[in-house]
This record gives sequence, structure tokens and C-alpha cells, in this order.
Amino acid sequence: MPANTLYIVGNGFDLNHRLPTGYGHFKAYVKSHDREVFEWVEDYVPAGESWGDLEMALAYLDTDHIVSSLEHFMGSYTDDNWSDSSHHDFQYEVDRVAGGLGGTLQRLFAEWISTIQIPDAQSAQNRLAGLDINAAYLTFNYTSTLTRVYQVPTENILYIHGESTDADSDLVLGHGWAPEERPSLFDAVNHEDSDHRVMEAMQSLDTYFSNTFKASKKIIEQNADFFAGLEDIAQVVVLGHSLNQVDAPYLVAVVQALQHRQVGWTVAVLPSHDLGEQSALLAAVGVSSEQIHYKLWSDLHEVASDEHR
Repeated sequence: MPANTLYIVGNGFDLNHRLPTGYGHFKAYVKSHDREVFEWVEDYVPAGESWGDLEMALAYLDTDHIVSSLEHFMGSYTDDNWSDSSHHDFQYEVDRVAGGLGGTLQRLFAEWISTIQIPDAQSAQNRLAGLDINAAYLTFNYTSTLTRVYQVPTENILYIHGESTDADSDLVLGHGWAPEERPSLFDAVNHEDSDHRVMEAMQSLDTYFSNTFKASKKIIEQNADFFAGLEDIAQVVVLGHSLNQVDAPYLVAVVQALQHRQVGWTVAVLPSHDLGEQSALLAAVGVSSEQIHYKLWSDLHEVASDEHR
């Protein structure tokens, strides 16, 4: 029987259950496991104090700061101390930063996710009432909370960015700035007048942006059957997804799969939540304000009736 409810699940869902899955927790993990990569994020990626904007910030890597910080490795050819052995020092150092932020950081992310302990149904905090395990689930999380806490069948869940099964799991973490939309740093260099060491460094930084790009369009195409199966959905429930611009292509795919029907959307929020950005993004993807109902997390908890006595 086709599902009539679609749950869109994000990190706020795990945080509601008091799981340490925030980017601030990841920041602490990186700091204790790879101090060099930690410092590179702090210095070159505008991720915010608690790294809350990490994914979007990967698109805004401060390449100028990287070059200026490392240009002391690019000695002058006329320097008395110049030697051929130092010819690639600058490119090497830039490549280390680009590789650390475009590869090692993703490996650390997968390792960190694998360390998070998921409770069972009896020990989970803030369980939600009335979660339909027969519904369709589009989850942006990597954890097994849905299956362990709520016994949602795995066949009902699409882990759109990968599921963590061990430290080597292939998880998607990245920005939404497509290569065809991004000016190439290498192409922007004047190839006739520029030092070829700078040109090589720009190639490394171009590779970084490609490696950290979240290929949403390709991911949606690979999961076309899931989206095609949403034609009978009568309601959408958003649990903990920030409804940010990085994941907007997936929301567009959902609205298109619903054939632009006036389906009701329920969005779980905290009391202090500013709804402006979420409402604007939903409107941009085709969900009108009349379709949206915001509901407090506390009203969704199994103990909600006791909380309001």
C-alpha cells in the first residue's frame, strides 16, 4: 500500500533525542583528532563559532588567505638561497590544505558519525508520539535513529546522503556551488605573466571545490524511483531539517513529485525559532504559506500532555 505521509528528517531530529550530532560536537572531535585540519577550518572556512554553517561555508573557502598565508614557501628565483629542491614547496603546502579540507575532513566526519551511540526505544529521550513507521522517510541524517528508536523498516527510508555503518562509510558532506557555476581559479590566472607555481596551486584549490561539491542533481537522479513513489503523499512532516539553500534541490524534487498539489506541510520548530528563512525557502520551492503549519517539538513528544499540566 503506497505511503500517504512523507517525513523529511534532518539533524534536529537527532538533536531532539539529545544525541551529540551537532556540528559543534564535530568541531570538538576534529580538534582532538586532527589539530592541523581543525586549524585550517578555523582559519580558512567561515563555518561560524560552532561550525553550524560548515556545509555552506565549504563553498566560501578563503583562497586569498590561503595563498597569502603560504606564499613564504614561494621563494624568489633570484634569491641566493634558492634551490631546485624548494621549487614545489608552495604548491605542496597549498595542496596539503586543499586535501585536508577536501578529503581528510570528510574522512573525519565519517569516523565521528560512527562513534555516536544510538539508544534503543526504551532509553531514547524525547520520543515522538504517533510516528507512522509505514510512511516514506527522506532522511538527511546518517544515523540509525529511525530504525533503532522507532523500528521504521529500512525499506521505507532513503538515506539521501548515505548511512553510517562504520568509520569507512561513504557519506555526503558538501556545498551546493556547482562546478559549472563557479569560475575556475586556474582559468582566472593570467597564464602568460603568472608564476606557474601559483597556477599549480590554483589547480589544487579548484580540485578542492569539486571534491566538496554536493552533487544533488545526480543524487536525485540516482534515487528517481523514490521520488516517483511520492505521487500519493497527502501530507509532509519536516522533523529537524533546517530547510537551507544547500538542500533546496531535494525540496524542489519533492514538490515536483507531489505534482504541485496543495499538500499540507507540518514543520517542527523550537519556541525561539525564527521562521523567516524557512518560510522563504519553502515559498521559493513552491510551498505556499497556507500549506505550512508550524508545530512545537514539545507538542510532538510522547509526554507532551504532561509537559503542559
